[in-house]
Amino acid sequence: MSPALARPLLHAAHLVTFALLFATGLLLLLPGLRVAVTGGHSLLIRSAHRWGGVAFIVLPLLILVRAGARGLAAAQHPRTLRAAWQGGHLALTLVMSGVFTITGAAIWAHRSLPDAFGEFCRSTHDWFTYAAGCMVAAHLLEVGMAAVIARLRAAAADPST
Repeated sequence: MSPALARPLLHAAHLVTFALLFATGLLLLLPGLRVAVTGGHSLLIRSAHRWGGVAFIVLPLLILVRAGARGLAAAQHPRTLRAAWQGGHLALTLVMSGVFTITGAAIWAHRSLPDAFGEFCRSTHDWFTYAAGCMVAAHLLEVGMAAVIARLRAAAADPST
């Protein structure tokens, strides 16, 4: 699999699984929202969240194994502010994914862990959910700003305008 195919596939797999986890996680975190959306039933939501977590880790790993992590990690862009932002965004995403995976697995296996550790993992998982919401907002803002800047540059370069 070429890096040109693997990069968007990796992004799409991460996007879809993250959206599922974010939506189901918010429904689990906010009982009032869950009642308004589903009538309060959470077993299906909890199951979707757990298996979404498995897919969140397994799908990107399968893509990385198939495409080779080395080819995907090669620098694509010249060193610009946007490229630095993207690198930082990727690093933060990897760290957050690791924390979500570890704390989510601990929450899933809460019966076999000490109560204090389980509560710490749940609290960390919740706070990282809030941070992920802020990160999604920043990501959407960055993508939107990049599109606006690209359109302004194209309009400035077009002599007919």
